[in-house]
Amino acid sequence: MRYFLISLVLLSSLYFSGCGYKEGVSADDQRSFLYFSGDTSGVTVFVDDSKGFTVKSGRDNQYKIKPGKHTVRIYRDGNLIVNREIYVGDNIAKEIGIE
Repeated sequence: MRYFLISLVLLSSLYFSGCGYKEGVSADDQRSFLYFSGDTSGVTVFVDDSKGFTVKSGRDNQYKIKPGKHTVRIYRDGNLIVNREIYVGDNIAKEIGIE
């Protein structure tokens, strides 16, 4: 009887300790960032086929995008000034220079 109780306690502790175990590593959504340097006055940025947006210069002004390959087009006063294909890895901030 004593061995039965000890076995029951050991098996129960093994069973319940495994209930909260999660295999693998869970991560947040994948994301990357673009930031712009140079003269950003009057520019409109398009990433892939997205709606255009205005930007501010500097590393502190980062814009979230998904990791992977993207086409970045930047217009100033209706004129294309930057047309670049970029690849951005996960959790990477990529600088785009504007002249």
